[in-house]
Amino acid sequence: MQRVTAVASPSTARPFYGEFAWAYDHLVTRPVDDECTAMAATLHRRGIGPGARVLDAGCGNGRYAVGLARRGYAVTGVDRSPALLDEARARIDEAAVSVRLEAGDLLALPPGLVYDAVVCRGVLNDIVDTGERATVFGALARVLRPGGILLFDVREWTATVAGKTAQPVSEKCVSTPRGLLVFRSEIRLDPATRQMLIAERHTLTTEAGETVATHHFVMRCWTRDEVETGLRRAGFESPEYAATYDGGADRLTVVASRGAGTEGRS
Repeated sequence: MQRVTAVASPSTARPFYGEFAWAYDHLVTRPVDDECTAMAATLHRRGIGPGARVLDAGCGNGRYAVGLARRGYAVTGVDRSPALLDEARARIDEAAVSVRLEAGDLLALPPGLVYDAVVCRGVLNDIVDTGERATVFGALARVLRPGGILLFDVREWTATVAGKTAQPVSEKCVSTPRGLLVFRSEIRLDPATRQMLIAERHTLTTEAGETVATHHFVMRCWTRDEVETGLRRAGFESPEYAATYDGGADRLTVVASRGAGTEGRS
């Protein structure tokens, strides 16, 4: 009989950000190299070229930070997950590029550091609290020089409703160096709050037995109006709402400039 180990994840620790951080690339596959090329092209079009200081806010396991560093940017990655930062360090070492990593939160970035650009790929949906959502763009503006660029994507509510109504459950099975891994995600939608109510399960099968990690958590989608209001209040100018890189069919991809003379208003 196989031994089954159940891992009870605390409410604040999504397995992807903790004990299954090592599996992120196996389960969340994206055309990262193509996306980094498109991100670099967007930054260059806004006057941010190689050598510029770029903050990858919510860098996760470092795949975008490494991609931008390979294109000549001086990249700093910030994330609050120690496990993902460990994965990022290993990736940086393997790639033999220079990327600085720091533990931190998007809403309380280290003071005194100023960047030419901030990129924020796929993490703002984790900010659920209305008050925090109202201040996050101000927090990002405070670490940008005047005229600096913010490039980010968020889940757009209407497109997410269409996609997740049609396919609320997804499952992926992959062979990894640690064993056979099955990931299942089930999503319910709450229109009143634009929230995604998510149930995730990781099941890793090895010769020693089976390890299962389950987790329930919430993400909150955005609307263009909410993004526009947040950017304007934080002093950002000249926003573009277009697919400047392939964020995905349910993503709103945005690039904007910090206004000269603003102080990152909340």
